[in-house]
Amino acid sequence: MASETGSSELLVSDARIDGGDGSRVDLLARDGRIVALAPAGTLEGGPGAETIRAGGGLVSAPFAEPHSHPDKVYSRGRIPELGPRVMRDREDRMQRQRDLKARFTREDVGERAERFLRDCALEGTGVVAGQADIDSITGLVSVEALLATRERCRDWIDLVVTAFPQEGIVADRRAAELVEEALRQGADRVGGWPNNEPDEAASLEHLRTVFALAERFGAPIDINIDYFTDPSERLLEPLAEMTVAAGMQGRVNANHVGALETYDDDTAARVIEKVAAAGISITVCPTNLSGTRPYRGVSRPLELLAAGANVAVGIGNYEDNWEFLGTLDPMERARFAWHALPLAGLPGEGIDAAWSLVTSSARAAIGRAATPIAVGEPADFIVLSAPDRIQALRNEAASRWHVRRGELLAARIVETELVS
Repeated sequence: MASETGSSELLVSDARIDGGDGSRVDLLARDGRIVALAPAGTLEGGPGAETIRAGGGLVSAPFAEPHSHPDKVYSRGRIPELGPRVMRDREDRMQRQRDLKARFTREDVGERAERFLRDCALEGTGVVAGQADIDSITGLVSVEALLATRERCRDWIDLVVTAFPQEGIVADRRAAELVEEALRQGADRVGGWPNNEPDEAASLEHLRTVFALAERFGAPIDINIDYFTDPSERLLEPLAEMTVAAGMQGRVNANHVGALETYDDDTAARVIEKVAAAGISITVCPTNLSGTRPYRGVSRPLELLAAGANVAVGIGNYEDNWEFLGTLDPMERARFAWHALPLAGLPGEGIDAAWSLVTSSARAAIGRAATPIAVGEPADFIVLSAPDRIQALRNEAASRWHVRRGELLAARIVETELVS
């Protein structure tokens, strides 16, 4: 809110800075930047300044979402339009997805994606990585819609768009050309799903094409690989080897990686070592424990973390062909991941590890580091009514504020009482 001097000011009173020593502070932001941090009760905003009374709550960088499909969200309600059908296996679901997206339009995808981004921002998410299907069925409809949505929504959330050849690159011969055009139009990352090819040779050609496009456009890679808990899916190792050969360490994010669960321990250890050396981020989706059989798994997160690999968790699908329930709340997802991965045996009972899955590790997977909560830095942060990470993870339904560029973007105020 603008003060009488014309400057925009926001005061957060009586807060604790995430990663700090736990002392209570006041934070003052002016014209989009943090201008002061001082002991609680010592700072005041100017006339007309917005005030958030944190009550000892935590101030943190906004959450990050490393794997989603904004072109498909909120499309589940359209399944009945396709008529009755029996879902016997995953190929039936794949066909249903093809039939659904054949009906997508730019306007339709844009409206659903904008709703999704708005709902993510309401939960305190500041950056979303989203895949847009590109294939002979949809052409560039989804990616062009997401690129336009990215521009419309950039004042309140960042969207990183992946050009994702859902139907393959060898199996769908138009896909490589379409991905190339999407990158020319401004897509941020090269996507892929090499397991969705007819044979091993085609899968490896798919991988080589992804890396060739990444090199040509100087773009990072965001790839779905070894998707199911299927022992025949073994492409993570060549992905790691190609990453090193291409000099793309730290610029590749691999989603799902469920088949790693089926490896024998010695093979898994060898591949995980290569993944860590290649700096590949592994993004798993805890909700993949439901749905198709074989289910999509949660990979081997504890071994990956022990090897030094970056591990994050993502939404994956949301209210679409693949996912019925799901959640957009990063803390609920982190708490679910704490149980599912499982993290309780890590130092500090896994609380910091769970927190990083939706904050720093998620941002590393996207390639968008957060700015520190410090004087002179942009005023982009969330305020939680919980005083520390463990309390925040225990009670995700508490009050929450999202500040972007020094302006209060979203607020959820929760008040409960026992009524006798």
